[in-house]
Amino acid sequence: MNLDVATNVARQALLASQTQLALSGRNIAAANDPTRSRVDAQLVTTVDGGVKIQSIRRAEDVAIYKRMIAATAATAERDAVLTHLEVLSQSVGDPQNDTSIGASVGSLQAALADYANAPDDPLFGRTVVERARDVADQLNRTASDMLLMREAADQSISDSVEEVNRLLVEFDEINRQIVIGTNLGQDITMDLDRRDGIVAEISAHLGVTTLSREDNDLALFTDGGITLYDRGIREVSFSRTAVYTPTTVGGYIIVDGMPITGDAAVMPSTTGSIVGHAYIRDEVVPAFQLQMDEIARELTDLFADGVGSLFVNGGGPDYAGTIAVAPDVDPLQGGTVENLRDGTGNLSGYAAYADRLLALGDALETVTAFDPDAQLSASATVLDFASESAGWVERLRQTVNTQASAEAAILTQTSDALSRETGVNLDDEYAKQLQIERSFSASSRLLGIIDEMFDILLQVA
Repeated sequence: MNLDVATNVARQALLASQTQLALSGRNIAAANDPTRSRVDAQLVTTVDGGVKIQSIRRAEDVAIYKRMIAATAATAERDAVLTHLEVLSQSVGDPQNDTSIGASVGSLQAALADYANAPDDPLFGRTVVERARDVADQLNRTASDMLLMREAADQSISDSVEEVNRLLVEFDEINRQIVIGTNLGQDITMDLDRRDGIVAEISAHLGVTTLSREDNDLALFTDGGITLYDRGIREVSFSRTAVYTPTTVGGYIIVDGMPITGDAAVMPSTTGSIVGHAYIRDEVVPAFQLQMDEIARELTDLFADGVGSLFVNGGGPDYAGTIAVAPDVDPLQGGTVENLRDGTGNLSGYAAYADRLLALGDALETVTAFDPDAQLSASATVLDFASESAGWVERLRQTVNTQASAEAAILTQTSDALSRETGVNLDDEYAKQLQIERSFSASSRLLGIIDEMFDILLQVA
């Protein structure tokens, strides 16, 4: 080997060591960043016996990464549902603390029994009216809360859709840079990290799957199979409904012209926070809303008896939102409690007339029919139906909470597995730097020897 060749070999070794040290330093700097992957320089031997950097490769595990993306979307969907159910549970109240509609109906039943034992005492009658007012007020508040909850879910969908569109713009920019960089032979490892991070962010809002193609191009699809990105952005659209009424139907989320939620969805999405918000808005809240309407409807019917009717309402579909104490039996509205006691049966006006009050107590214990779409018993007493409604919410919340915990555990496991496969181990990096430094020192000594040899040759000449 002549001195020129030796010099070139040493110089190549120094440049390779310099690049390796820079990459190792970059790995160490990214050690605590879960969105960054480990990078390594791939060395090859040259024809003159030296070494050079052939490429810079990024550690990756496509299978684990895809499982992590799926787990991220599933966790986000369950978390979104659970957040709304926690609010719904607070609105329903706890039957054991007398804060639920079932407890309010039970208090009304107890007040009726007291009034039936002393029908000539108007104080007991006023207590019945006040307990009825509590029931009506609670149904009114709950109906209003349900509309507000649907509006909140609708707003959350709108925010998520806006965020997905913003992330798709970022994805498009970085994906184009990656394709160009691949064709030019540039180091694109940091761009690949950023693109993976964007996909993970998108999946938290909307479940996605990926398809890798030549030149490191990447296509995105919803978890239902609709194209989200294919060499260009496909539009994600949603028309927000600012104010909800009992009959309002929420808007669909549209991807590439196709709905991904609702009855019209041919290829529906199943994960991501958007799906969770839509599930609450379109299924859970309407079902609970119907349960409250059924209670209000049945109470109005059970206590109906001309001027002795205890409740009035504005009719369907908003029974719960419009139910109120009837003016004829409410002293605060100019009525008298004797109208409730007598109804149309006490024609003689006996002060000790208890038949109607006893009949009302029996009516609350009578099994009656309810709308099966309310997802509760089709036949039950009003009190049992109201109690079952509170239990329905709590069971749903507990189920979703369990599912959310399970999905979070899966996400943690897959994230840890991906980190082990592609993340940075500081001990390994420090050991690698020691090896690189030794190689650098050897190349430097070789250049020093070559320099001395050149000096000797020049002195000889």
